[in-house]
Amino acid sequence: MLNKSTLGVAIAAALSFSVSAEQSIEHLTVTANKFEQSITDVLASVTVIERSDIEKNNYRDLPSILSNIAGVDIVRNGGFGQNADVFVRGATAKYTLVLVDGVRVSDASSGSVSLTNIPVNSIERVEIVKGARAAIYGSDAVAGVINIITRQATNNTLSATLGTDSYENYQLAGGIVKDAVTFNYNLGYENTDGYDVTGKDPSQPVTKDHDDDGYTNKNIGFNLAYQTENAGVFSLLSQYSEGQGQYDNAWGNDAYDFENYTAKLGWKKSSAIYTQSASVSISQEENIQTGTEEQQVYSTNRVEFEYSGLYTLTNTVDITGGVNFLNEDLSDSSAKSSEEQRDNTALFVGVFYDDDTWLGNAVVRTDDYDFHGRANTYTTALGYRANKYVTLRLSHGTAFRAPSLINAFVTDSQWYAPNSDIKPEESVNNEFGVTIDTQWGRYDIAIFDNKIDNLITNEYDADTGKWVATNIDKVSMQGIELSAEFEGFGFQHNVNLSLLDAKDETTNTDLPRRPSEMFNYTLGKSWGDFDVNLVMQYRSSRPSIYDRELAAYTVFNLSANYQVMDDLSFQARVENITDKDYFTAGIGFAANGELLGYNAAGRQFFVGASYQF
Repeated sequence: MLNKSTLGVAIAAALSFSVSAEQSIEHLTVTANKFEQSITDVLASVTVIERSDIEKNNYRDLPSILSNIAGVDIVRNGGFGQNADVFVRGATAKYTLVLVDGVRVSDASSGSVSLTNIPVNSIERVEIVKGARAAIYGSDAVAGVINIITRQATNNTLSATLGTDSYENYQLAGGIVKDAVTFNYNLGYENTDGYDVTGKDPSQPVTKDHDDDGYTNKNIGFNLAYQTENAGVFSLLSQYSEGQGQYDNAWGNDAYDFENYTAKLGWKKSSAIYTQSASVSISQEENIQTGTEEQQVYSTNRVEFEYSGLYTLTNTVDITGGVNFLNEDLSDSSAKSSEEQRDNTALFVGVFYDDDTWLGNAVVRTDDYDFHGRANTYTTALGYRANKYVTLRLSHGTAFRAPSLINAFVTDSQWYAPNSDIKPEESVNNEFGVTIDTQWGRYDIAIFDNKIDNLITNEYDADTGKWVATNIDKVSMQGIELSAEFEGFGFQHNVNLSLLDAKDETTNTDLPRRPSEMFNYTLGKSWGDFDVNLVMQYRSSRPSIYDRELAAYTVFNLSANYQVMDDLSFQARVENITDKDYFTAGIGFAANGELLGYNAAGRQFFVGASYQF
């Protein structure tokens, strides 16, 4: 259950600090509904991480960027290059749609996303939209959407960072604007020897897993745009990364090679009352498990086309709509199925209303996935601006996640049998929120309720002796999120508290790995050309998958920047200042009954320099 006393204390603290704030929070433009809106007009919980935030905190990977957001928890299986699952409002990674410039980047078999392999130097900003968004984005947008917009650097900047475990990172980014052409580029190299990511039983003999687990990432990307006088804007965006990572596995492969890319050709044209856009994109998410003679390949290739339009009907009403076609191809994967490709055709239409006092929107979408039938989803929202400071919002929506081809058509598997009758997972989401946006700061309260039905679970079939994907489970996730951004007592404050009650409705038990309480607090201070940010992260205890509780923990991270001159700056970051020993996921038990897990990195130091030219 949610702790009401904790909630009361948090609200009181936020309100007491607000009277000392000194300046308003900047209004941001976001693309939560696939067209540009002020963040104050979006009737959903939205967080935006700008490039300036990334550089101010000297983040080294994408999971670190996401870990400070209300309602978002990261479950790491070690450090750089290791698997890191994002839990949005208690829902596992496969229920959050991750996009790079609007292009899907998940593995279509498992639904997972290699967050650690998306290089930070390629990121301009990250938009996180929580709640059911399938009516706008389609399958997988059950708990929310994370859209990563790639670099749009204007100054040429060369950066180098060194750190713990022989960490090294070199980046080059910049841009050129000449007449109607804009070109931005980024490239980087990252390497570390890593550390031993799993806990070891001291009573057992030393094996090949008693080693450091290193990581390498090489990446390059560009954004090209051409502005015509009458035909609109044409764009070409592409990102590519490849590398290697090591991990612990006593029974097989213990390393992987990856090669991921996205490319998108786009067009957009606007008039006084109508904006239309079209795009075609290709992407690959490929991971090859190595370390033994028998390698496993996980490969997803996608081709996607979309056309959409936004029509201003009146001063208060906008109408949007479009068509989307998606092809997913798993034929390059080791796991084989009788069907290795599928298409999805989707249509969507929406109405958005805003008369400066009342806001409302309704979006409906229909998706027709090969083999799985049609999925119809919708989202509705109503907002009320009580005055120029306070906005109330109420939303209700549905979402779905399509089964994988492996679930339905796996062949030649020693462990799994197909289920051609498998159905999409479905969800219903409700949210109530209040946003207070004043000259003293920005505050937000969100209360949400998300239920997922027809969950796909592997059930043992005694007749075949294999596991079969089956729609049987139900889960529910309710919670409260409190967020505040303000200035007070000469410092910048960014604080959020999340309270979560996540249940398996089938067994009436708490879902594992979900902390019921999360607290993030960033305290920032600038002295001229020097700035410092101190971050505190608290996670309460939570059950593990091994019927044993994972202990609560608190970690502190520190970042600092010094602008020596206009074109030269120095950066530093210390992670886990107190060298806290903790883990967020278990792996089994030692002989004495102690729970073993994936080790979090201990205290780590990073120092760097950036030069603009």
